[in-house]
Amino acid sequence: LKLGIHEDAKNRDRIAKLLRYESTATQKDETTSLDDYITRMQKEQNDIYYITGESKKAVENSSFLEQCKKRKYEVLFLTEPIDEYATQQLKEYGKKKLVCITKEGLTFPETDEEKAAREQQEKDFEPLLKLVKEILGEKVEKVVLSKRMVHDPCILVTGEYGWTANMERIMKAQTLGSDNR
Repeated sequence: LKLGIHEDAKNRDRIAKLLRYESTATQKDETTSLDDYITRMQKEQNDIYYITGESKKAVENSSFLEQCKKRKYEVLFLTEPIDEYATQQLKEYGKKKLVCITKEGLTFPETDEEKAAREQQEKDFEPLLKLVKEILGEKVEKVVLSKRMVHDPCILVTGEYGWTANMERIMKAQTLGSDNR
């Protein structure tokens, strides 16, 4: 089915109805459909959130989940290599955008007070952010104050249009996995 999402554009929406994933709201060995996910979305939630990784164990305790957990947003666990390819084609479902929580550009609804506090924090931490960028130099594209963290001090995200860390792992395994190097 997931290969069909990637290869069959004509039937993509019909196939998407059949997809099942584990999530932060499912129990052990239980999966959910995208339609069921949408029925459980929080009132202010606009997007379908997901995280990719090599296993449920690897993603269920990820720091990337902090803000979603705080807001009680369900996050789908995409743990099969084909999921990376399928999500490149399935950009939205049920008029809801699919959003990878490990990529740059993740936003959440904010109150005016939250927005003012965040803007003040950005001003307060600007010298530190510049210093960290100066120290890291070309190793990072940019250093910004995160809106997605709750407890952990920092996190590395991938560019909005780049590969996720999981996709890089998959591609590296494919190119380096051959004995005929």
